[in-house]
Amino acid sequence: MIATKKYEEIVPKKKWFETLVTRVFFFFIGMGMQTAYRIDPDVKKEVDSWPETFSFRMAVIGGPSMLMLKKEGSFQYLGEKEVFYADVELVWKNITFAYLVMTGRISVPNAVYHNRQFVRGSLIYTMSVIRVLNVVQTLLLPNVIARFYIKEVPKLTFKKLVNRVITYVNIGYGAIK
Repeated sequence: MIATKKYEEIVPKKKWFETLVTRVFFFFIGMGMQTAYRIDPDVKKEVDSWPETFSFRMAVIGGPSMLMLKKEGSFQYLGEKEVFYADVELVWKNITFAYLVMTGRISVPNAVYHNRQFVRGSLIYTMSVIRVLNVVQTLLLPNVIARFYIKEVPKLTFKKLVNRVITYVNIGYGAIK
């Protein structure tokens, strides 16, 4: 007679800190994109070239997400919404990979190279979204930190400094609202 052992299923712990950091990052990026559309002519020109009801989503499989929608001449951050379709989606395969990118430990090109992130949607619009994200990250992050996220950080001018302050104020107002 063979003795059978009963094995308990190993359930991984919830990664609450990584999830929190990712949610905060998504909030800042979303509000930053919404503000950059209003104050930066390059972002406005790029976003206006998209179709009228264009949706963009950044998400983690089984985790937090953010949704941006271009509709009726505005570009809005809609928060963490469930969508059945988005024109462009940037998706991380799990929360650990997203956390590594959000904290600057690995770059986005490195994450794509190591198959930790994938994109759904048109390549043309994806590249356009990446250009907008690069501008937003230069508005949100100090130049010392921004070099971990984008390859070439532009010089800081007075206009960019003013735009950065406006972006911080709008994000603060969005957090209170």
